[in-house]
This record gives sequence, C-alpha cells and structure tokens, in this order.
Amino acid sequence: MSYLRLAIAAVVVAAPSSAAVATPVSAVATNTFPFWGEYRAENLINGSGLTDGLHSNSYPAMWMTDLGVNTASITFVLGARYTLTSATIWNYNFGNPAEFQSTILRGVKDFKLFGSTNGVDYSELFGGTLGLGTGQPLAGQTVSFAGAARFIRLDIVNNYGQGTYAERDWNTGLSEVRFAGAVPEPMTWAMLVAGFGLTGAVMRRRTAVLAV
Repeated sequence: MSYLRLAIAAVVVAAPSSAAVATPVSAVATNTFPFWGEYRAENLINGSGLTDGLHSNSYPAMWMTDLGVNTASITFVLGARYTLTSATIWNYNFGNPAEFQSTILRGVKDFKLFGSTNGVDYSELFGGTLGLGTGQPLAGQTVSFAGAARFIRLDIVNNYGQGTYAERDWNTGLSEVRFAGAVPEPMTWAMLVAGFGLTGAVMRRRTAVLAV
C-alpha cells in the first residue's frame, strides 16, 4: 500500500508548467545608433530605460536605430522555452512635444512579434500599433497573444515620424520590452511519466498477489 501512495504522490506533485516573467538573457538588434557606446539593444532588457516602472527620460538609456535607418529587427533570447501570453513594451519617449515634437516621433508605430523554438524558424505571434509617447513618464503598453518560444523577434515596420519630419526620420527607438508566460519544467514531466509507470507496476503487482 505504501508503494501505491508513493506512486500517486509522484503523479500529484508533477506539474506541467509554472507562471513566470520571461526575462530575456540577451537582445540583439540588426542595427543600433553607433555613437558613445550607448543606445544598446541590451538597454531593452536591463531596466535602464525605466524609472519606477515608468518611462525614463534619459534617451541614452534607451535603444535607437542607426543614422538614416527607421526600421530594425530585435531578437530576444529567452533562455528557456516559454508558453508566452503577453508582451509589455515601453516606446521611445524622450522630449517635450511642445518643443521636440520631431524627437517624440522616433517612437515605434507599427510592429510585429515572431516566435521560434530553435532560433531559425519563426512564426508570427502578433502584429499591432504602439501608442505615441508624450515625453512624460508612462506605463508600458501590453499586448496579448499565445505561442511557445525560446526566441522572440520584434520587427519594427515604421515610426511616427516617417514622412513628417525628414530631419528626424533617421532614427527609431524603444525603451524596454518584457514578456510573460509559463515555462515548462522537464523534471516535472519526467516525474509525471515515472509516477504513472510506478502506479502501473504497483497495480500489476497487487493483481498478481491477489491471483495467488
């Protein structure tokens, strides 16, 4: 009987996944503003573009595209396979619209999110539009979707300044990107399989004993 209780416990303890914030371990952009060693893609995952969960107004702490470029792809490496449920994005948000309207327009407008489990084959998870910043501290914008991924690619389609302020159409930026979902736990799956196997073995043993 103790063997049966042990087998059932193994099955009960096993769980398929646990809720988690999917914090990327790295971020790489197809292009980045080259000056002063700032505006790095890593700024999108290290919190440097935020203050108390809201936009920071320190533009070197954000990420921005290279001169003359207003589109880019950013690949986030999650470090584990997640079943993702949402992304929260803090748009580029430097400047006072009354004085620096063209700078605010560097914010991303249309974008797409793609997921991959192997870093090679990607499928689209979400496509949408980010709201434009105001230069004041703002909370992130959350978009919901569903998909399993180890890698997420964010493609920037355009920014708010395209065709409006030619002298400022050169760059596009973001402040921070975060993902949420659940991470499967291989060890619990192994426990689940082992638990069922042990339960079956115990039941067969009991049947054999009763037959005798």
